[in-house]
Amino acid sequence: MATLGPIDIRGVDDLLDSTVFPDRVGNQITAAAAPSVGGQLCRVLADGGADEGWQGEFRIPKGYVGVPKIDVTVVLGGAPGAADTLGFGFRKRAAADNESADGTFDAEQVVSVTIGSSGSAYANEDLARFTIALTAADYAVDDVVMYYLYLDSSGTSYTGNALVISADFIWDN
Repeated sequence: MATLGPIDIRGVDDLLDSTVFPDRVGNQITAAAAPSVGGQLCRVLADGGADEGWQGEFRIPKGYVGVPKIDVTVVLGGAPGAADTLGFGFRKRAAADNESADGTFDAEQVVSVTIGSSGSAYANEDLARFTIALTAADYAVDDVVMYYLYLDSSGTSYTGNALVISADFIWDN
């Protein structure tokens, strides 16, 4: 089984929640001397007690078959405590041509990982990847997927910033 994609689901016309902002990684962590990852763009998400993220859309490609996932890659902007968790959620509305796009997003699909020393043992400024498993039957070729991707406050105890450097739709065939 091969993993296909990725399709970057971040877009310039995404609607960011009021507490989410774009920045350079180097403005959020102590980056090495230039050239370095400090110049990379990211979206800064912090757990303020409520879900926060952004809304956007993407199209399911012609070659899509299989098991879909959302792959979120972040740089940690702060040292996690031993039992700290970091979670992300994804809600969507997938619609085909001549199908209603109106309505609320479907139920959330989430991932939450213990990132501190009692779990994955991430440290400040580490790269961390999170994979949200999606329901295959919800997606079909040429669907337009309108979505909300967010830091899930119910699955997050980490108080540092999650610097999202990529968010991709991937699938296994």
